[in-house]
Amino acid sequence: MLKAKLRIAQIDCTLANFGENLERHCALAEAAAGDGADAIVFPELSLTGYNVQDAAQDIAMHIGDRRFDPLRELSRKVTIICGGIELSDDYGVYNSAFMFEDGRSESIHRKIYLPTYGMFEELRYFSAGQQIRAVTSKRLGRIGVAICEDFWHVSVPYLLAHQGAQLLIALMSSPLRLSPGCGTPAIVDRWQTIAATYAFLFSSYVVCVNRVGNEDSFTYWGNSSMTGPEGGIVCKAPLFEPHIMDTLADFSEIKRTRLQSSHFLDEDIRLISAELNDIIMHRRNP
Repeated sequence: MLKAKLRIAQIDCTLANFGENLERHCALAEAAAGDGADAIVFPELSLTGYNVQDAAQDIAMHIGDRRFDPLRELSRKVTIICGGIELSDDYGVYNSAFMFEDGRSESIHRKIYLPTYGMFEELRYFSAGQQIRAVTSKRLGRIGVAICEDFWHVSVPYLLAHQGAQLLIALMSSPLRLSPGCGTPAIVDRWQTIAATYAFLFSSYVVCVNRVGNEDSFTYWGNSSMTGPEGGIVCKAPLFEPHIMDTLADFSEIKRTRLQSSHFLDEDIRLISAELNDIIMHRRNP
């Protein structure tokens, strides 16, 4: 696989209304398939809305739930990556990323770092994921998906990249407590710095898919983007507005970048592992 056409769906969603959100996902996925996209990617918790609070347990669905059948059927034509609230086999409730492809469905990431500072209180409503793993998509190749706050911890994209992911995707619902029109928020620049840094250090594509709209006092700022393996922005959506954006991941660019500079390939992960084990042992036995 040398190239993949990716559609980024920077959308609003309706809080705690799975049916309405599902209908929007299906319409956009159908359009993406008709336009020849290989995959369409949605923001964090795109099927449920973000600020669900105590309703999370009632909304949570197992990945095999029949209500996902329309997405499974559409995935025969286009790969769909989206966010929802997952009910695990042992009845844990997770903020998860789902992938629908070739008529199958899979939970590909459970959010690990659940913020509880500032306006956030996710740990009250969700269990934390316990695994970081890249997955293989028929249409996108080896990918690594993380959810919002996970990208503020370098260990997550680091491990995904070293598991072979050449396309790193962050599903986001990044909010502000302000109204649009107050200038570019500082958080926008911080996220652009994060994306550019990971793309350059791991010589990989980085896609950030953020939502827009309002929930209670939260305003979601959008500005979804794809960053290329040298750290430059390939495409970027506007602030605060719904936007559908197509972009092309040309994986030959990763080959060219890594041949030009092998800093990612030269990483000594066995040394890192040994040093981390040493840190862990010293914490247990100071």
